[in-house]
Amino acid sequence: MSGDDAEDVAGGVFTRFFTRHYDEVRRYALRRLGPDAADDVASETFSVAWRRFDRVPRDEPLPWLYGVARNIVRARFREMRRHGAMSTPFPRDDHREPGSPDPTGAVAERDSALRALSRLGETDRELIMLLAWEGLEVREAARVLGCTTATARVRLYRARRRIERLLAPPPPDGVPRPAASPRPPARTALKENQ
Repeated sequence: MSGDDAEDVAGGVFTRFFTRHYDEVRRYALRRLGPDAADDVASETFSVAWRRFDRVPRDEPLPWLYGVARNIVRARFREMRRHGAMSTPFPRDDHREPGSPDPTGAVAERDSALRALSRLGETDRELIMLLAWEGLEVREAARVLGCTTATARVRLYRARRRIERLLAPPPPDGVPRPAASPRPPARTALKENQ
């Protein structure tokens, strides 16, 4: 096989890879930056994939692609913040795909959930979004975030607890919220066990 033939074969493999995963990567960017930037982020992601195609895991390429897209989105967030163009981690407008229904009753619930999500730290927020919006498993999301599965599980547990607290209805006037049980300092716990 000549060099040109090998290049054609590689190009065909990449074209099939691109066709299979482009829409998922675009939706990832759409949910984070909106329609104005989604195509650009997807294009940049596949440009990186083309240059590093030998490093893309063939068995599960989506977490790798999301990791690249995440880095591109983060760079765009930094740029927008630098120019004062964005104050929240989510675009203001509703950026659903055309034809997607959005029942009126779900709007308030969605708004509350997005507000709670925006109050999480960047990594915890991204973990929740990878699981809920992108449909990844915890181990796949851990790969996107560059951490172990165990670390992702701990972050997920803590993020869920925080979201539950943020979404809980406020207590009636005059009724204090239950305080979290205090944990003894590490030294005290060690001395008690000796």
